[in-house]
Amino acid sequence: MTKDLSIKDMKLYAKAASIIADLSDLGFAQGSPLDFNEVCKIDQLHYHGVASVQLAIDALAIEKNANVLEIGAGWGGPSRFIAGKTNAQVTALELQQDFNKVAKILTARCGLDTLVTHRQIDFLQAEFKNLKFDHIVSWLALFHIPKRELFTKKIYELLSPGGTIFIEDLMQGSAYKRADVQLLNKELFANSLVAENNYLQGLRAVGFEITSAENMTSDWLTFTSQRLNLFLRTREKFTKLHGEEAFQDKKHFYSKMVEFFSDSSISGIRIIAKKLG
Repeated sequence: MTKDLSIKDMKLYAKAASIIADLSDLGFAQGSPLDFNEVCKIDQLHYHGVASVQLAIDALAIEKNANVLEIGAGWGGPSRFIAGKTNAQVTALELQQDFNKVAKILTARCGLDTLVTHRQIDFLQAEFKNLKFDHIVSWLALFHIPKRELFTKKIYELLSPGGTIFIEDLMQGSAYKRADVQLLNKELFANSLVAENNYLQGLRAVGFEITSAENMTSDWLTFTSQRLNLFLRTREKFTKLHGEEAFQDKKHFYSKMVEFFSDSSISGIRIIAKKLG
C-alpha cells in the first residue's frame, strides 16, 4: 500500500476487539460458543448487512462445496454467513492483523473453522498456488487496493472458468474533481477510486462479462444517514461499553461518509459478473 496512507487512518477500524465487548453485552461470555445467525447481526462492516450477503449467495448461486474467496474480510462476517448458509469452503482474506485475529476467534467460536480459512495478507501479495475459486466476493474493500489493473487481472485469473464475482465498492462521485482528494484518500484509505465507466471498463478489459451493474449511491446515502442518526441516539450505551474516544472515532467516520455521499465526492456500485471462457 502507499506509504503516506494507513488503513488505521479510517476511524471505523480503530478497535478490532470492540465486537467482543458487544457480544458480551448481548449475553455471550468471552470464549463461549456462538451462533453465526446471532453474530451476523453485528459483524458486518458494509451496508445492509447480511441482506447484501444473501443477495450475493442467491445471485451467484453459491452451493455446498463451492470454493469462495472474500477479499477484505474484516471480522469475517460475510465469510461466516456464506459458509454457515451454504456449507461452501470460504477463504477470508484480510489486510489488518488485528481484525484477522478477532475474525479467527469468532469463526472458531461459531464452529465454522472447518469451512472458513482466515488469511492475513495484502491481496496483491497473496499466493494461492493452483487453487481456483468458483466465486469471489468483496464488500467495500477493493477501492483500498492500489494498482487496480493488476488486482482486477488477479481476480480474473483466480476464478475457475465460468466463475462469478459479487462486488460492492466505492467509486468517484460526480463532484470528485472538486473534492479534497487528499482528505478523502486519508479518511477512506482510498488507493484506487475510479469513475463508474472506468470501473466497468476495467472489468471487461480482463475478460469479465458484466451481468448486473447497479449504482448504489442514493441507497447508500440514505443508509449512512440513518446509521449516523441511530448511532447518535445510542451514545450513552456505546460509551459505557467502549468509551468516549471510541464514540468520537465512530461518529467521525459515520459523519464523513454522509458528508462524502451528500456532496457527491464518492458514489457506490454493486456488480455481478462472470468470467468468460
